[in-house]
Amino acid sequence: MSNAVSAVAARRVAAWHLCLGAAPIAIAAYYLLVHLGILPGTQVALYVSANAAFAGAALVVARRDRELRPIMLLLAASGLASVAADITFYFLALVDGEVAYPSIADVGYLAAYPLMAAGLLLIIRRRTPGWDGASAIDAAIVAVGVGYLVFEHIVAPTIQVTSGTFTQLVSAAYPVGDLMLIMVGARLILGAGPRSSALRLIGGYLGLVLFADTMYSIQSLAGTYHVANYLDAIWMTSGFLFAAAVLHPSAPKLIARSNAVTPDATTGRLVVLAVAAVTAPASLLIQHLGGRRPHVVVAAVVCIGLFLLVLARMAGLVRLQRLAAITDGLTGLRSRRYFEETLRHEVDRAARHGDPVGLLLLDIDHFKQVNDTYGHGGGDRVLIEVTHRLRALVRPGDLAARYGGEEFAVLLPGATPEETLEVADRIRRGIGGAPIAVSDGVLRAVTVSVGAAGVPALRDADELVLAADRALYAAKNAGRDRVASAA
Repeated sequence: MSNAVSAVAARRVAAWHLCLGAAPIAIAAYYLLVHLGILPGTQVALYVSANAAFAGAALVVARRDRELRPIMLLLAASGLASVAADITFYFLALVDGEVAYPSIADVGYLAAYPLMAAGLLLIIRRRTPGWDGASAIDAAIVAVGVGYLVFEHIVAPTIQVTSGTFTQLVSAAYPVGDLMLIMVGARLILGAGPRSSALRLIGGYLGLVLFADTMYSIQSLAGTYHVANYLDAIWMTSGFLFAAAVLHPSAPKLIARSNAVTPDATTGRLVVLAVAAVTAPASLLIQHLGGRRPHVVVAAVVCIGLFLLVLARMAGLVRLQRLAAITDGLTGLRSRRYFEETLRHEVDRAARHGDPVGLLLLDIDHFKQVNDTYGHGGGDRVLIEVTHRLRALVRPGDLAARYGGEEFAVLLPGATPEETLEVADRIRRGIGGAPIAVSDGVLRAVTVSVGAAGVPALRDADELVLAADRALYAAKNAGRDRVASAA
């Protein structure tokens, strides 16, 4: 019986599947009615069904998921603004036959942009709470590169052919809204954090919307746009795609905090940035060869800005490479090589000025048993949690490093022998004070043994390490979970 229930559950169609399945049906029915020229009200209902599904899906998720609620309410408001604008536009068209531009419907269309951007920004802030400078620079490179194309080929021509200041402002507001989504979307897609299916669906939505909006602007300028051309299918597809994204089981991962400080500089990312960086100069060259007169001042400013952004990104990559060379990949502590170099400099400085220096070597007790019992995953959890506790227990200015597999080292500049032992015992008690989760729902008591040594008792870095190592083994031989001093 249980197997039959499981089989039925496995065959159950998920809500996000329904959204994807509804898209081609609604689009086909919409174009069929348009082709037949019948049931205009049903045509409107079918067209707005995409954004209505998107708004409805966001409201459903907002009701059942408290963590996602603020984000989903903003996204739902964006979808509802588009629905209200579409209904208003088609109502005016049915009543008056021709809708004046701009109209009251433009209020809803334009309001959808900042609401969508605000929702996506909340996702970004949850994924990377700190300042992710690398992703911000990447997004700026993409936005500036694409923004120049939008200005040169859409904004400037639109303003030139549009009469009236207010009408010009409304006309320019649409590509500006697209630029807003480009900036925020690039920051979301290129930023650090898990690459879930929901995120990919949102990326697809943004790509479709921006493409359709751009083509609409181009067609409007050329006078070739007409209602119910292929762009309606793209806009409708994007709405159902976003509905599927928020209903997808991976949607909660949209706000999962990133474990990485900055995103990896992958080949794909670098290709995207390279293409974005050359868009402005390439467009300038193409326009010149084609006999057009581009906005040279704007192009120059954009090229200078792109150069400075790329330079900043390269400087960040160099800094990250240097940081990676001196940082342990698992714990984020300084590497053994960096620690030993710093130790030598500190001991030499202390010898010249007569200052004390303390050194601690820590070893996790029975760590091999943790690995043997819970696997390397459990061992990694222990190492990471010990690191977190160690960071909180050392003094400001102390240097903690991963010295070996399960061994850590702490350099205490200016610490007297008494202060060194005091810090050592605080670390021992703090790490062993609470069990550590080695796997889901499994806790294990973890203790450390500590060996201490210091200057001025020893005035050579190698002798200092050797003395602390001997003290560490003395602590382990004495029963573990204790501190031993070289003095």
